[in-house]
Amino acid sequence: MLHAQFSFSQQKKTVNGVVVAEDNTPLEGVSVSVKNGSKGTVTSKEGKFAIVAGTGDVLVFSSVNYGTQEITVANEAMIGVIKLIPKNVVLSDIVVVGYGTQKKVNLTGAVATVNSKVLENRPVTNIGEALQGMVSNLNITPGSGAPGKGATFNVRGFTSINGGGPLVLVNGIPMDINLINPADIENVTVLKDAAAAAIYGARAAYGVVLVTTKSGSKEQKPKVSFSANYAVNTPVVKLEMMDAMERMRYMNTGNINSSGQVWGEFDKYGEAAITAHYLDPSQPELFTHPNNPSVWTPSANTDWARELLRDNFPMQQYTASISGGTDKVNYYTSLSYFNQKGIAKHFNENFDRYNVMSNINYKVAKWITVGSKLSVNITSKKYPPNNAINQFPEDYTGFMIYAIPSVPIYTPDGNWYQYGSIPNMVQMRKEGGYRTRDVNNIWLTGNVRMTPVDKVSINMDYSYSTNTRKELDYMRQLPKYDKGGLAGYYPFSNPSAVLRTNTDDKNIVFNAYADYENNFASKHYFKAMAGVNHEQSVTNIANASRKNLIIGSIPYMSLATGDMEVRDGISEASILGVFGRINYSYDDRYLLEINGRYDGTSRFPKNRRFAIFPSFSLGWRIDRERFFGGLSNVVDMLKIRGSYGSLGNQNVQGDYPYIATYGSGQANYLLNGERQMTVTPPGLVSATLTWEKVTQKNIGLDFAMFDNKFTGSADIYRRDTKDMLTKSKTLPAVLAVDEPRENAADLKTTGFDITLGWKDKINDFSYGITLLLSDYTSQITRFDNPRGLIADYYVGKNLGEIWGFETGGIFQTDEAAAALDQTQISGRKRAAGDLWFKDLNDDGKITRGDNTLSNPGDQKVIGNNTPRYSYGVRTEFAWKGFDLEIFLQGVAKRQVVLDNTFYLNAWNNPHWSPLFKDGLDYWSPENREALYPRPWVGQAPDVTAPQTRYLQNGAYLRLKQLTLGYTIPEPILRRLKIQYVRLYLSGNNIATLTRMIKISDPEQGGSLYYPLNRSLSVGANFTF
Repeated sequence: MLHAQFSFSQQKKTVNGVVVAEDNTPLEGVSVSVKNGSKGTVTSKEGKFAIVAGTGDVLVFSSVNYGTQEITVANEAMIGVIKLIPKNVVLSDIVVVGYGTQKKVNLTGAVATVNSKVLENRPVTNIGEALQGMVSNLNITPGSGAPGKGATFNVRGFTSINGGGPLVLVNGIPMDINLINPADIENVTVLKDAAAAAIYGARAAYGVVLVTTKSGSKEQKPKVSFSANYAVNTPVVKLEMMDAMERMRYMNTGNINSSGQVWGEFDKYGEAAITAHYLDPSQPELFTHPNNPSVWTPSANTDWARELLRDNFPMQQYTASISGGTDKVNYYTSLSYFNQKGIAKHFNENFDRYNVMSNINYKVAKWITVGSKLSVNITSKKYPPNNAINQFPEDYTGFMIYAIPSVPIYTPDGNWYQYGSIPNMVQMRKEGGYRTRDVNNIWLTGNVRMTPVDKVSINMDYSYSTNTRKELDYMRQLPKYDKGGLAGYYPFSNPSAVLRTNTDDKNIVFNAYADYENNFASKHYFKAMAGVNHEQSVTNIANASRKNLIIGSIPYMSLATGDMEVRDGISEASILGVFGRINYSYDDRYLLEINGRYDGTSRFPKNRRFAIFPSFSLGWRIDRERFFGGLSNVVDMLKIRGSYGSLGNQNVQGDYPYIATYGSGQANYLLNGERQMTVTPPGLVSATLTWEKVTQKNIGLDFAMFDNKFTGSADIYRRDTKDMLTKSKTLPAVLAVDEPRENAADLKTTGFDITLGWKDKINDFSYGITLLLSDYTSQITRFDNPRGLIADYYVGKNLGEIWGFETGGIFQTDEAAAALDQTQISGRKRAAGDLWFKDLNDDGKITRGDNTLSNPGDQKVIGNNTPRYSYGVRTEFAWKGFDLEIFLQGVAKRQVVLDNTFYLNAWNNPHWSPLFKDGLDYWSPENREALYPRPWVGQAPDVTAPQTRYLQNGAYLRLKQLTLGYTIPEPILRRLKIQYVRLYLSGNNIATLTRMIKISDPEQGGSLYYPLNRSLSVGANFTF
């Protein structure tokens, strides 16, 4: 970029200027020369240059990994700032792999990377949000929109019936990635196949996510950066429920259908009162029913969604960092603060996160460099209270379960109104107590790198962490009122109680490894690495509770009179492994990598703790062959690769699954006036308990074309999980204990990953597009299910499959309804307006058979909830300081059976809950094409049973992110002594295309979850 006026005289002068990168960092060593001349120079550490040239001469600026620029000299001696744009340097990229780095072009395993630029351009709350859609077959599930909730990670699909996920390492140590500030991350590498992950052994059976944080650069002046982002969140999905009049009509119609009379609460008196208030909100919300004059009867029309949920709620994040270095030391230190408010009204739901990151390296001698890393992550959350029966989990919108519209908030005299055992949620928010969680996470790492002789390096690091988690669950008594005043307390808040849980985790990680790297006879490259890894963790947990607080507003157990209940425990686990890797390539054409690890875990018996996990991979650079020469001007790189590896999975239940442990507690009766200690017998333990074994085969293709503008990779794979832990064969009931768990099941997962990218620059306009597509399916290949129960695993079962009925439609006449026997599904009398299912086995009736593969009755597989064909499209545009990023993400195929709490609850004892508004499209003689059957008060299991009619299409396309930014030109900033300023507007989860009913978000697959957020934000990045 040049800011100067042009003329074409030939006056000679000394021309000065500065060369910088895209982020305005000075570039050292850039070649500056006069075109078609002999004069030349290079830039200094500050990026400055001086060269003698005449007006009209053309200066050429070139540097490795950057595009060449030509600038015509004008009249002024100060040429200004020249900004070099990076090339598409695919072939020379360096990728972080297990215990080292490799050139991307020489990788033989399935590896994907994401750099800091991609992460910085996405204003997100956690690294899970930043990575979603960035790596093919890295499946990230947001789960919940609750403040402070992180995402879950999966690599390449279903893992094991016992669960399991990728190993996540930050700077080589295991850490909760959701605690980290995304702005501190330099790059993320995902090791997908066994060949790439085998070096990590026991915990890497289902992939590895390697996170590298930022560090300073050698010979870099101190650089101070500051970023700020402020966002306003709104829920992506808002629950729409029937109002009081609609619900009353449904309940009366349904009760007439089920019992021949209107619902008691909505008799002529209730109907009149509700109608009066509905038409004139000044009319009473409570009235005196002549049949029950001692209590209030509700007649309100409360919009509980408006009363309980905010329309919008803020979020903000700030990060400050300083980095730099000399020839002996480099450093990076950052501080950040993140705050997020919640959706709950009448309660200050709040989440705070504080991050401190420090990375310092010091060269104490020519061959020794020592360093330290410090990561401090502190979170604090306060959120609405629970009750004694856990009806309001943190991740659910359970507070809407009892939001009946005819129930008001207050009585006429201003007291809280409660309807039977249903809590008044406004009262509960304001007076019911609260929950808190405080987490202090600290990691400290010391490392040393030595190069005592040429081509040999030795690395050691030792890390210690402590993670303390303190939780408080405080439940206050909630008084109930009626016409006579105080009438007792809400049953599930009485008595008041306080529960405290403290968890203390301590972890130690030690790594030591050495490598030797050399080139022989110009064409032979060899590298060998060997090392040892030891990890140990200790977890202490203690919880205590006490009821009957003396002062309800002070949640301390010392101020309570109930019995003190205290529990504590400790668990330990450790891993010890030795590992090695050999890399060989001939002429950068034939590539070989061999990995091996001998791993041991404390979670298995002594004679079964250790196992060997090998892998190998091969690559062929076809573009390096002589016969490929004719295409070399088009194809920059073409590589095929294949890999095979075997890994173990030690993520089984608990830390001591091979030990028969006793249970303990207190009896629920008194002996000599005291509750006695009880001990329960242990279950059975298999003597052969050992590792789950995971093998994976992978074939891949990588290419780059048109001067690396067009790049891509594609992989197909098969992963076999063998010897999965499950219950053993059924034993005689006389044992009175459960069957022991043993290694008795197998599973296979097959799939593919595809990534394609195009980047180019036309004058001042640059653009790029990245396409990702992946898919996987999983199937049981061994499982002992002699009866073939469809509710259990069985050989040939596709994971995620949904068994249900094929809906034929809705009966239009009573005669048709009486003709088909569906009594096994629902014993209620059938009539016009009821659903009917297809008789798939032609026995004249609808049944579930005996729920086995050989006799499923009229059930069949009607869908599968596995997300199929996950895709992402990311586009980038830049022109004269403006930049635009658009990111689309989605799933092409998925079926979902929604939870009945809100969906179809109108046919599942609807008198205790609000009813979803779509349920108004119910059958009647006037609405025969309705989606839903006739109303029914009571249970209608034929409606709520899994079936094709109400199976939801979970496919979606979401505009996940849109960001528009502007970088202020250098001449303006130079006068302000600022190096870089970028301002941006951004939106997340902006729009969604889906056929799923609007009561649920397709990414969540249910209506109970705390809704995901749609964010609109404004932000700025500064560098000084």
